[in-house]
Amino acid sequence: MGMPDSLFDPEPLQTEAAECIAFVGDEQTHSVVSSVLQQFFADAVVRDGDSSAALAYLAEVPAPKIVIVDIGETNQPLSAMLSLTAAFTDDTQMIGIGEINDIALYRELTEAGVTDYLVKPVSEKALAAAISRSEEKSKVEAAPTPQASPEEVHKVVVVGARGGVGASTTAVNLAWIFAEEKGMKTALVDLDLEFGTIALSLDLEPTRGLREALETPARIDNLFISSATAKLSDNLSIMATEENLAHGHSFSPNAVGVLFETLAHENGCIIVDLPRALYSVRDQVLNEATRVILVTELSLPALRDSIRLLGIIEEAAPKTPITVVANRCKGGQQAMGQGEFQKALGRKVDLMITDESKVFNDAANSGKPVVNQSGRSKAAKSLRSVVDIVNNDASGAEPKAGKKSWLNLGGAKKTKATGKKS
Repeated sequence: MGMPDSLFDPEPLQTEAAECIAFVGDEQTHSVVSSVLQQFFADAVVRDGDSSAALAYLAEVPAPKIVIVDIGETNQPLSAMLSLTAAFTDDTQMIGIGEINDIALYRELTEAGVTDYLVKPVSEKALAAAISRSEEKSKVEAAPTPQASPEEVHKVVVVGARGGVGASTTAVNLAWIFAEEKGMKTALVDLDLEFGTIALSLDLEPTRGLREALETPARIDNLFISSATAKLSDNLSIMATEENLAHGHSFSPNAVGVLFETLAHENGCIIVDLPRALYSVRDQVLNEATRVILVTELSLPALRDSIRLLGIIEEAAPKTPITVVANRCKGGQQAMGQGEFQKALGRKVDLMITDESKVFNDAANSGKPVVNQSGRSKAAKSLRSVVDIVNNDASGAEPKAGKKSWLNLGGAKKTKATGKKS
């Protein structure tokens, strides 16, 4: 076992809290840890030992800001770190160093309160990055959490009644208006991890980290969010990914709340494109929303699915206002009339977006939102009206979807042959 670097005297017990205390079990790790800690701290302590030695020593000294522990020689790394996390408050950040390179173990450790886990042989670069993340997390946790009211941070969830009705396009344009026309810091999140089109529509490279955030919310902090987003402009950031179709996902129940809360630290508006079939976190996302935008079209299948989705939304977030937007409206050429659709839906359609195929196609081909590419179009004006609704949210009651059959399109109808009601 190598002797500690003389710069870090391990013998005397600390009478004041050290910024960082490390316990390592081999010479290579000792050398890396000592070298890196010299760069970060003036009073760091590096000692030989494992988690048991760390528990014994730390029971006699004030709690440091960061504890680094070598758990490479234990057969139960999770249990070893749990013993340590239980001994300290959240003010102490824990970094584990071990032999097992397993993502499942990493997730278990971070969910248990460990800030980071590094696999041997540890490089100076990896350890320095882990310490930087730990310090950033400490700053975030120490800062007072802003108690944002719905008027201060818009959390707008956009969901389509059916695939292809234009929900993602609506989300992109709303985010652009808030960011570039209203001057509001805005985050646009595409929760369709496999087939999302937001990055593609804005000609952006998909980012990485959104799946990890939803699976391991302990990793979510301002630094993580910064690395997992693409900056489209000073005011608009995008979280959108393209995950492997062969891999399943297991999202943490509290991940959505943590993600929204962290995004709200830096943004005045959060726009979420929510796939209607994302069962695992759909209710949590809806419950976080300050307004839900349901995008549909005036057709029989869209009516049926709008009725079903309105029921889900009202059950998950009964007090959240809902705006129904009918897209691709063609006047007399569409499958259903507005009045007929509204009567069967049990509530009004708040906004109609005219079918301007050329406008939307030009925007898609240029990788720009409609409101940027064709700002004076009827569609752009309608999309700005949606933003006006969000900006003028009031506490008054809104119309609720009635429990009506999707086949009951206008009451009973008379047959031509008998004149009787069918």
